[in-house]
Amino acid sequence: MQKIIIQAFLILLIYLASTPVFGVVHSQENKSALVDKLNLILSKQKKDQPGVSVLVKKNNEIIYQLSKGLANKDNNNSISSHTGFRIGSISKPFTALAIMKLVEQKKLSLDDHITKYIQELPTGWKVITIKHLLSHRVYISDDFFSDSNLNLANLSTNQDVIKFISSNMIKVKPQAFDKAIYCNSCYVLLAEVIAKVSGVSFSEYLSENIFVPANMKNSYIVEKGVTIKPNDALNYAKTESIFGNRQYTTGAMAQVSSIEDLNNFIVALKEGQIISQKSLISMTKVHSGAGDDGTFGLGWIIGWGDEPFYSHGGSQDGYQTELFFHPKHDLEIVILTNGGDETYELQSKVMRAIITHYN
Repeated sequence: MQKIIIQAFLILLIYLASTPVFGVVHSQENKSALVDKLNLILSKQKKDQPGVSVLVKKNNEIIYQLSKGLANKDNNNSISSHTGFRIGSISKPFTALAIMKLVEQKKLSLDDHITKYIQELPTGWKVITIKHLLSHRVYISDDFFSDSNLNLANLSTNQDVIKFISSNMIKVKPQAFDKAIYCNSCYVLLAEVIAKVSGVSFSEYLSENIFVPANMKNSYIVEKGVTIKPNDALNYAKTESIFGNRQYTTGAMAQVSSIEDLNNFIVALKEGQIISQKSLISMTKVHSGAGDDGTFGLGWIIGWGDEPFYSHGGSQDGYQTELFFHPKHDLEIVILTNGGDETYELQSKVMRAIITHYN
């Protein structure tokens, strides 16, 4: 599962790293040309198949928005701007934002050790800090979320993850700056820290401190006891299961959001309504590197250059998603899909068309 997630967004980032600098011209004619390109690509999306929801913003203006295809085949429910999708690992920036909110409130420090908050973790975890977890600088000899452990996923919760990685058979150690390893279990631990420090559940904290302030009315966390809402997008438009499993771990994934919600999130984040601009700048600097697999901020994948893009993708079975910010060019892109390889191919073509358009 982890391999799929990495492939889903890092192939894109490697491509972007080799792309020349965007142009600065932005005219009505220029915008119309992009709209025509995107309409042509998305004309391939069938109305009676799992689909896509796309948003493109330039200079704080929505220049393209389209939702097409089915959220649910059984009731022939079409995707709209209000349709929630499981966003996969785009959940990680939200977990990181919640941590930074608690840092701003002086309720925790990035230098705190994880065992301060999750005391059942064994001795080896005592050297691991919150910042190590946020920047993927943790080696775990057997990660709960590896492909070989897929059989553990069904009905699993955060406590199952903690129990698994607490085994004396599993080794853990902090990684050097340039030896980061993408880590889902790290973000499960961060979700538990948020609950412990705030005194409310992880989902409640996100709702009160991110979803409500950002007017994200269609966003929620799929945790134990919570199912996908009737009008939201099912996996391949037919099932709530992920790789045949019902999984209730939170922090690394599990968030549901709509394209409308993520537009509101973009506005709130840029206007400092969630965390301060100082904290956001800190999050979107490079804090670790994973060699050819890219560079990490705190909850974000970071680009290259003096004022790089920051982004995150998600890959969770048929759900393939992308959230992309390029501050230097005031460009944001959101793509949510639920059709596996077919809609991911459209997603890739849309991303490539937008980036090359502003080349």
